[in-house]
Amino acid sequence: MLVGKQRAGLLVSIVFAGLGVGATLGANGCSTEPLHVGVYCKPDASPDADTNGYCFPDGGNGLEPLSCVARGGQCVPMGTSDFREKAVLLWMGAEEEAPDCPDRADTVFYTGFADLSVHVQCAACSCGPASCTLPSSINVDAASFCQGANPTEYSGPEGWDGSCVSPAVLPSGSFSSIELAAPSVTGCEPIGDPAPKAPGFAPGPPGGPKSFANGISWGKYAKACHGTAEGRCESTSETCLPSTEPPPPEFRQCVQYTLPVDEANLPQCPEAFPERVLAYRGTTGKVECSPCECGEPTGAKCSATLSAFQDAVCSGVPMSLFENVPALDGSCINFGAASFALGSMSAKWTVNEPGTCEPKGGEHVGEVKGVDPRVFCCQGLPDE
Repeated sequence: MLVGKQRAGLLVSIVFAGLGVGATLGANGCSTEPLHVGVYCKPDASPDADTNGYCFPDGGNGLEPLSCVARGGQCVPMGTSDFREKAVLLWMGAEEEAPDCPDRADTVFYTGFADLSVHVQCAACSCGPASCTLPSSINVDAASFCQGANPTEYSGPEGWDGSCVSPAVLPSGSFSSIELAAPSVTGCEPIGDPAPKAPGFAPGPPGGPKSFANGISWGKYAKACHGTAEGRCESTSETCLPSTEPPPPEFRQCVQYTLPVDEANLPQCPEAFPERVLAYRGTTGKVECSPCECGEPTGAKCSATLSAFQDAVCSGVPMSLFENVPALDGSCINFGAASFALGSMSAKWTVNEPGTCEPKGGEHVGEVKGVDPRVFCCQGLPDE
């Protein structure tokens, strides 16, 4: 039997030859080939140390790792926090400028985004003018004092401007009273596109990303790299930084917080990694603009007078029924037993001040949020 040992953390071999020691067996139960078994010895083992307490067989499982310091790393205290992922090197910047992972940490551990911004520009809402509107008709009643159940509606055209109009000629004896209506105020209409949407692709804000999609941009791209080396620290409250050398330019030494992450209760970073970085995989939701609307007109003053004539051209010949009577809602002109024909009517403004409307809308509605949050706690950049 030949036995070799590892010194100063090096792996050596033990070679067994003989009967029944895990080697390939021949027909007579004896080994036909020597068996090579690796032995791992602690770095601080003395030259005459045996395998008891210092060296361990390497069977593929249960091999005690080299200490962090022996691997060239550094053990740093983590306190009682839940930062138990392997230390990583984190780079942050514009996505198109992201470097490859460095040789000492050549595997991509994570990619994500930070500093979410929404750039939806909503148009300022405005309102067109309100308008004073003349009453569209008068009610001609066969009964006195406008008490009839079925008055006749004597109407002007839509949008009547008060000029002479003859809807019909009602003969004398067909009515005894006429009911007048007051002018009204028509509300304002919104001006422009009521709900502009976010641009599909447009330049980003000054000093920010070069472009963004659907009004959403990330200020930074995050890329974390790690290596396969892992060292052992004596205390379970410490973690191993694989190297004591400063990280490559623009990379920071970081640890990741245990998932899941509660954004309402973000963890405090360990003293050894004081800077907290929150990154996301992507976004959910959207932001748009609320439609423009106009409030009710305020400060409106609208009054007019009405005239009615027997002929069809508002000439007052043979004579008018009434002239320049204030148009009041529900006011009644009673003729009693008099016999008059009704052939035309006209109106004119005495006060035409429709007031103004307060615009509403054109505000952000909805929300965009990051999804799958990750928390890294980091040391400063090497040049800091």
